[in-house]
Amino acid sequence: MSHIITYTEEIEEHGYCQERPGLHTGDKYLYEVDGKKRLRIVRSVVFDKYVWENVAQWTTIIEEYFEEEYTLTTVLVNYGQPDQKEIPVFVADGMVGVLSCDKDLVCGELIIPSRRFNTVVKGVATFGFYDCRHLTKVIFDARVVIACHYAFANSGVKELVFNDLTPVLLHMTSVDGCEHLPKFDKLFDRPFKGKYLFRGGEAFDDWEKELIELHFLNK
Repeated sequence: MSHIITYTEEIEEHGYCQERPGLHTGDKYLYEVDGKKRLRIVRSVVFDKYVWENVAQWTTIIEEYFEEEYTLTTVLVNYGQPDQKEIPVFVADGMVGVLSCDKDLVCGELIIPSRRFNTVVKGVATFGFYDCRHLTKVIFDARVVIACHYAFANSGVKELVFNDLTPVLLHMTSVDGCEHLPKFDKLFDRPFKGKYLFRGGEAFDDWEKELIELHFLNK
């Protein structure tokens, strides 16, 4: 299970230039603590208030996984094509994503596998492939059942391909900012092949709990 880190910092303005924290919403990186690496996903970095005239307070929320709670592995892009290659990814609690430093390697068609070597994949992590501008197509394997908040947001994805066996639950924000996707109503239109549904808020949380009970207990 992930561990949530929340902290605030005060940053001084210089003239008209407001400095920002070093981290940004959606960053995914490895961080070393006492000689052990941890996986961190930055959920949000937001401006809170001016503490006084030229000092601003920011709050950062981080989702953190200890070294034994995540795996580094690879997935395939452009499978069966001349430019097929493996790209490095992480899997944490069954959720797959790419570190921010590797996001430009996600180029072309990406298959989300249900298993990669000895690692089981159940879905796409929060901000999993966020801002992957060269990603064009995502294919979900039959046992991949969920795509979390902002999973493919701000990416170059043009097409999503689902299977006809297991419905995939996508958070309403999972494709936010994907300018190359067709315009559609996430709740009613069905522009993609296969079984899937978009949900948000309590509806997403309820479905997520059900998916965990059905698919995640036997990892």
